[in-house]
Parts: sequence; structure tokens; C-alpha cells
Amino acid sequence: MPVKVIPINNRLFPVDEKSDCIVLRMFDKDSVLLDIAFPFHEDTPNFKLTISEAMDLKNAIDQLIDIKLIEKPRRNHQ
Repeated sequence: MPVKVIPINNRLFPVDEKSDCIVLRMFDKDSVLLDIAFPFHEDTPNFKLTISEAMDLKNAIDQLIDIKLIEKPRRNHQ
């Protein structure tokens, strides 16, 4: 069962170290679903995504952080 943990900063209790995480899990290499869990947030359910949905999420994140999509302010240099 492949598991990946992504450490993140806790937004409710900001500290200098990463004190929260997101967990990604697949049950086996042939699984058609990917679980996304927030283990330190009891009131947040786990999400089950199909491989296609997970790839759509990855692509959306890639597009959002792509520098080319963020237009830099233009200044008139005189």
C-alpha cells in the first residue's frame, strides 16, 4: 500500500515548523482510487478520487503555480 505524506504548516496554530500533513494513499498499484486524508482534522472526511480525478487535481495545481499564468504588473519606465 503506497503512502505519501506531505508535511504542511498548520494554519490554525502557526509555528515555524510543519506541524500538519496531508496523506495520499493507494491500496495497491492496480487500484483505481486514491485516498486523500487530513489525519489531524477529525471533522474532515477522507476524499476518494479516481486516478483521472487525481490527475485533474495535479494538473490544476500545476496550472495555478505556473509563473507564466501570473501576469506581472507593468510599469511605464520613463
